[in-house]
Amino acid sequence: RRCSLATGDCGPPPAMTHSRPSSSSSSFPVGSRVTFTCAEGARRIPGVPDTAECLPGDIWSRLPEPCGRSCAAPPRLRFAALSKEDERRNFFPVGTNVSYVCRPGYENTSESSPSSTCLESLAWSQPAELCRSECFCCPHPPKKISPGCSQPASQN
Repeated sequence: RRCSLATGDCGPPPAMTHSRPSSSSSSFPVGSRVTFTCAEGARRIPGVPDTAECLPGDIWSRLPEPCGRSCAAPPRLRFAALSKEDERRNFFPVGTNVSYVCRPGYENTSESSPSSTCLESLAWSQPAELCRSECFCCPHPPKKISPGCSQPASQN
């Protein structure tokens, strides 16, 4: 025989794949709130709420999964910078592709931009080195001397 929950009680909060409730209680009166925190290896999805509330009728408010698997920030490259659009993002689910633009003093050697993809392992794929230093690109001297061409580029 199952014990019936007290009236006005939502019971355990909804199960989430990548997040855990802040309370391990199994009894929540109407009006209680539970905040979810990200599980190991997951990151907060920007703009998604992370709190569920026990509503009258003993049901939890609908809450989309507040966390997900995401790569860390994309790698910084010596020869290229993240595109403006990708620079503003802070959540990179598996399959996300970011693109780069050649830094000043480097020119693109192909039709496509360097890019990197968030892999299933939550690591970034190696971006192709499609930007070449203007100092060493041509067999004949370049028409314009790029700033910093006289000395070797400093590694930072």
